[in-house]
Amino acid sequence: MKKAVSVAETAVRPKGLSNARLKAIGLVCVALSAVDTGFLFRGLPADLNDADLTNLTAAVLLEALSWIALPVYAWLLYSGLTHTASVRHYGLRLLALAVVAEVPYDLVTFGTPWDLSSQNPVFALVVCLVVLWALGLIRERPRGRGLLTVVVVVAGIMWLLYFNIGLRLSYVPTGVILLALCLVFFYLHGKENTMTLVGAAIGALAVAFPAFGFVFIHFRNETTGIRSKKEQYAYYALYPFLLAAVAAAAAVR
Repeated sequence: MKKAVSVAETAVRPKGLSNARLKAIGLVCVALSAVDTGFLFRGLPADLNDADLTNLTAAVLLEALSWIALPVYAWLLYSGLTHTASVRHYGLRLLALAVVAEVPYDLVTFGTPWDLSSQNPVFALVVCLVVLWALGLIRERPRGRGLLTVVVVVAGIMWLLYFNIGLRLSYVPTGVILLALCLVFFYLHGKENTMTLVGAAIGALAVAFPAFGFVFIHFRNETTGIRSKKEQYAYYALYPFLLAAVAAAAAVR
């Protein structure tokens, strides 16, 4: 006698990468950056002219590889904005995560619990969320949309640059790159080929490696893949936990 098969058992999972899998990919890139910063970069001399060329090249290459996560997180932010029941609550969660992560981020990056040379990239996500939310309101206005759009985008860029949000290697403004990619998703979602080409071009012109992140975006399936609230919050908690673990390991090595 054949066993009865439920509808759930016969349901076909959508092909491609869910948001949960994209988050996992992003966390791998974050781990790569944290380990690189906490161990390789902090092992280099203050004057990089005296650094071993092999070690310096490895450190810069690993950091650049971690920037593959930029389009991934830009997409996750845009997707989160379009699906959230409350932009306010979504923004507050991101802001809380940014505040909690700042001390371990500074410990990993600078070896001190407080340094204003660079702020962790979750603050960039908060700025991007505010910009996208404001642009959504502007879309509904009958007049003055062009000027208001420019004002909002420029304000977001200035905020990211002034506070060194997402600044890496002392000169790469990954926060600004993240905002540019968020704008690509905001305006071009629904035009897959154009969105992918424009986003990859921006990534290539910026620092090259973010362009490769669009391979993962192209194979997304636009499902969350999150099975519970606990799993959702676990992804939030993993970022500061990962930074804290690397900071602790770097301190005792």
